[in-house]
Amino acid sequence: MNYMRISLLMLGMLVSMFTLCTASALGSGNTINADMAKSKYKPVASADHSSYNEETGLYTLTGNVCIKCQDFTITADTCRVNANTLQVWADGHALITEGELRFTGDALYAEITENTAWFFGTRCGVERPGLVIHADNMRYNWQTHIVVFDGHVLWMQKGKNHTSSHLEFDLNKNDIVR
Repeated sequence: MNYMRISLLMLGMLVSMFTLCTASALGSGNTINADMAKSKYKPVASADHSSYNEETGLYTLTGNVCIKCQDFTITADTCRVNANTLQVWADGHALITEGELRFTGDALYAEITENTAWFFGTRCGVERPGLVIHADNMRYNWQTHIVVFDGHVLWMQKGKNHTSSHLEFDLNKNDIVR
């Protein structure tokens, strides 16, 4: 009989602890998608793991990170996101896809509200059928569709190769900015 009471008491304590933990997690109100849904851009994020740091106000996403927003998608191995300002810091296989366009880099910093992403690392570039441009770093504005490349720029289009240290390319006109 005592064993039964002890078992029921332990079960009750376990249920109480679970309820408290669940209530505190729900009470914090911090979910990345709920926080980002407050903006007019309404991005949606997914990852294998996520956590929230109340001191910095940043979400950390790891493993198969994917942030979908309007007409583009950001993917990376790891990512930090400020859900209020929609600033994104991504590392490891950083990629933005927008239709047939693929923007790559080792890392990227994006300001979704400013329509701009900066790419860094040894493998920065943009590709689409018939066009490949690689550089040391680049900046892309998805509202104007202008990409600015700096440092060791290699541009391949229509079977011709070009090199420079700086290039501004208009993806809408499929030509350099003049």
